Amino acid sequence: MWLLILRTTLAHRARLAFTMLAVVLGVTFVSGTLVLTDTSRQVLDDQFRTATAGTDLTVRDAAAFDSAMGVEVERDPLSAATVRQVRALPGVAGAEPIVRGQGLLVAGGTAIVPSGPSLLQSWTPPPVGAFTLRAGRAPAADGEVVIDAATADRHHITLGQTVTVHAGTDLTAQVVGLAGFGDRPGLPNSTVALVSLPTAQRMLGLGDGVSELAVTAADGVDTGALRRTIGAALGSGYEVTAGRDVAAAASAAAQNQVGYLEVMLLALAAAGLLVGAFLIANTFSIVVTQRTHELAVLRATGATGRQVLGSVLGEAFLVGVAASALGLGTGIGAAIGLRGLAGVFGIALPDGAMVITLRTVLVSLAVGVLVTVLAAYGPARRAARVAPVAAMRRSAAAEPIGTARTVAGTVAAAAGVAGVTAAILNAGGTLLLAAAAVALIVGLTLAGPALAPAAARLLGRPLHGFGTPGRLASESAARTPRRTAATALALALGLALVSFTAVLATSVKRSVQQTYAETVSADFVVESARNEMLGGLPATVHHHVAGLPEVAVASRLRYGHWKDGETVSALTAVDPATLPRVTALKLTAGSLDALNTGGVILAGHVAAERGLTVGDRLPMTFSRTGTQDLPVVGLLRDRDAQALQTDYIISLDTYAKHYAEDVDASVFVKLAGGVSLAAGQRALAAALADMPTAEVRDQAAAVAGRTATIDQVLGLVTALLLLTIVIALLGITNTLALSVSERTREIGLLRAVGMTRTQLRTMVRGEAALLAALATVVGVGLGVALGAGTVRQLGAAAEAAVVLPVAQLALVVAVTLAAGLVAGLLPARRAARLDVLTAITHP
Repeated sequence: MWLLILRTTLAHRARLAFTMLAVVLGVTFVSGTLVLTDTSRQVLDDQFRTATAGTDLTVRDAAAFDSAMGVEVERDPLSAATVRQVRALPGVAGAEPIVRGQGLLVAGGTAIVPSGPSLLQSWTPPPVGAFTLRAGRAPAADGEVVIDAATADRHHITLGQTVTVHAGTDLTAQVVGLAGFGDRPGLPNSTVALVSLPTAQRMLGLGDGVSELAVTAADGVDTGALRRTIGAALGSGYEVTAGRDVAAAASAAAQNQVGYLEVMLLALAAAGLLVGAFLIANTFSIVVTQRTHELAVLRATGATGRQVLGSVLGEAFLVGVAASALGLGTGIGAAIGLRGLAGVFGIALPDGAMVITLRTVLVSLAVGVLVTVLAAYGPARRAARVAPVAAMRRSAAAEPIGTARTVAGTVAAAAGVAGVTAAILNAGGTLLLAAAAVALIVGLTLAGPALAPAAARLLGRPLHGFGTPGRLASESAARTPRRTAATALALALGLALVSFTAVLATSVKRSVQQTYAETVSADFVVESARNEMLGGLPATVHHHVAGLPEVAVASRLRYGHWKDGETVSALTAVDPATLPRVTALKLTAGSLDALNTGGVILAGHVAAERGLTVGDRLPMTFSRTGTQDLPVVGLLRDRDAQALQTDYIISLDTYAKHYAEDVDASVFVKLAGGVSLAAGQRALAAALADMPTAEVRDQAAAVAGRTATIDQVLGLVTALLLLTIVIALLGITNTLALSVSERTREIGLLRAVGMTRTQLRTMVRGEAALLAALATVVGVGLGVALGAGTVRQLGAAAEAAVVLPVAQLALVVAVTLAAGLVAGLLPARRAARLDVLTAITHP
């Protein structure tokens, strides 16, 4: 039987070619995603292991948690007395102080702004230090600096050149050395400036304090015992951690973004495989129908129904194995492409040698084979259930559609429509909407064949303008409802995802724009050009701006993270005295001035969800001070909270008690009376000329900065969703190619009674365009409905309005219809080249 399966598969390899290609593309996506994320994680692991190499223990100020949302928390510095105390403990061979902070590098008058951090650190000699000299010498005096070799090479910086490092205090220094990070020339997506310990302390305003201590144990001393000794001597206000644990925690924080990206890419890969599954099922359905006589002969010669089922599934298994193996190989190249594509859309990932794990191999093979076999099961089961004699008499016509299937599909689709309608009317919830989406897809899959004939004839009316070829194209699609429905639905799913993403992103962006314009009355906003999660403006920016005669008021905002149990949330710190002059906040209870008492203001929907009101207390866990009960002093309208990008608001004074970070996220600026916008912008730009990462933005630019992440994700998702559409378009080509083979005799008769080659090509291309049009109507309609429902559910908390991106959707429709015509070119050409006499005599 396996020999027969192998021979049959090879005999039909041309028919299965597009099916195999669909599996290859899907598996490529899966394996590429796994290779990319495994590589990024390995690079980050190696990076942080290198950073702690030579260090047995790390001593830092204690914190309730290490990181939040992928960002490591900032800790209070250690005093010089603590350094001396640790060095004097028995079993300590060395305790090297390390100072670390942010320092922007400027070379040749141009600021070097990487996508990652601009690191300023004190020089620590190996083996404790992770940085090793590649050229020159270590920094010794106040006016000397070592920079990473990667930055030097990229920006043509040489030894002896003078550069500037912007930190709390600026430094103009001579480059005396170039350093590497372990075996790498530098840190990924970063710049590094290494200075002497006293210089780093002065620049970051630490006095004689240090960021942490790198401790090495004396020979023969157990690291665990030394850790307990240091912990007992210092007390609970300090954290003593094994170097490998610090590396693991830092790596885990940095990998947070990689984890989000992996989930998104795998979800898109699943969408591609789902679309491919429709193509696989359609192909095997057509092939099985065309092989009815062949399978009947097998049954007549003694093969059982189970053996027929096994033969078809065996073909699917072989196709799945071959395609998965090929897809696994192409996944490595795809990983490189995905990393480059993510970079194009502003998502920087660490570079390194590709990592291929056994898990990637097994998952890729399992996914490809399972999707192929499961998709082929339905056609295989239908083939096995046909009696031998009945099969001998059957033509290649499609089987009748079962009533039970149609009824079940109609009920599921109706339930899905009801659920989506409820979501659009702001009833139900996100779980109901998700269930409704599944019900709609299942319903369309089951009831699609029953609906396809009427839909094909209705949408095919414009083709009648092309005469007989157009009418025949419409009727051909209507005569094969299973094939038409499966082919159109595969493309419709891809279009639905694209439309859904466009509606959701456009609506969220418009909501951000409207709420910001309604709430923020400032003329300008000063923000970091890098849009850091926690900000990035030194406190001096506010002082520079507030002191300008052209400025009436400058109000600063800071962001921070806190923990509510295991959940991480963000908060905004404001100045209650100046914020009302640059915003139009509307509190539904309490007052903004009450923040001065050390309390918190909540967004309205948060208060409702938690059952809190003014006067209640909210336990909040801060990394620096642990769990604190803050009184609720006000409730803020949801739209205003959205404009400030958080649901929790505290004062700047309260922020200073619980956070060590000393950077602003935004400075809202209101110009003095009589100062024009142009004059105000010039004054701000001049005042901040020496601060290259501080960017002066008007309202439009500020909104663009807040929606930049949406644009990045939307661009990446849309680009990758094109893969699902490509797979679906392959389905149209494959379906029509198999259809031409199946209708060879019919085509010959049409040619014999006078149809020209041009008319025949028009007929086949018309059928391709009709399939694309049917998919467009269903896919765009489904995507818009689900997008609208999702926006309405989000609007329950953020008051978002549904906005249809008409231009984008029109472009999607136009491109899809054009691509449908292109998908029909090859089958049309093949049909037109058939010899008339040979075609007529075809069985």
